[in-house]
Amino acid sequence: MTTEEQREAQRRIWSMGDYPSVARMLAPISTAVVERAAIGPGDLVLDVAVGTGNTAIEATRRGARVTGVDISPAQIDLARARVGALGLDVDLRVGDAEDLPCDDAAFDTVVSVMGMIFAPDPAKAAAELRRVCRPGGTVVITAWAQEGWALTWRRRSAELVPQAPQPPSGGPDAWGDPDVAVDRLRSAGLEATSSVEPFGWRFPDADAALRFFVEDTPPMVAFVEAAARVGRRKEGIDALRQVVTECNQATDGSVDLSAPYVLCVGTRPS
Repeated sequence: MTTEEQREAQRRIWSMGDYPSVARMLAPISTAVVERAAIGPGDLVLDVAVGTGNTAIEATRRGARVTGVDISPAQIDLARARVGALGLDVDLRVGDAEDLPCDDAAFDTVVSVMGMIFAPDPAKAAAELRRVCRPGGTVVITAWAQEGWALTWRRRSAELVPQAPQPPSGGPDAWGDPDVAVDRLRSAGLEATSSVEPFGWRFPDADAALRFFVEDTPPMVAFVEAAARVGRRKEGIDALRQVVTECNQATDGSVDLSAPYVLCVGTRPS
């Protein structure tokens, strides 16, 4: 698959399902990123792969002037509708994490929550984060850690439906290694550190978890579509239920799936 085909596949996947529902679940991570970046009044902030606007909205509410970029026009439309309904002012643009439509050194802080990690070329994406960040400025990104329930599911789903859409080679999964994330930002010219932070997907019961993943989560919707094409839709959903049951940490009938994430902080040298 060519790089442009990978980009087009990402645009298609992230227009599937009900991403606003997913974004609501991810809001605590956006809050953690804004706090870790110490974003405040007057800061110029870029949110790369803005999605429906979680992080951009949180930063704007703290007085920052925010620009959001996303490769998916559908996501930008959703973000515009959301920030408009909230009466907030965010500059939202369609753009590629590997070629950001922004000037050099234009931002005090550059953030990306589970977003730029999907760029086909990690080195280019990391270099772009540095380019648009001012000297002395901060870059904060997150990626799903290489542990938790999703690791079990990725292995099971790849065995079940090898034809299902996969993330770009060396992309989001590799960013989930704290050492790799740090090395990539350092190679781009940033001073960087990382930590693994706790997070969990929580649902009232297994049926609610299944509905969320199968109907709302874009990569899972794409998986179910691929499974259906090869006549394995029911088998795929049954496998998902089994993994949810195996990985559930709750004991009261609810569902609690551990999903830790890597939080990587970089600084552009002055």
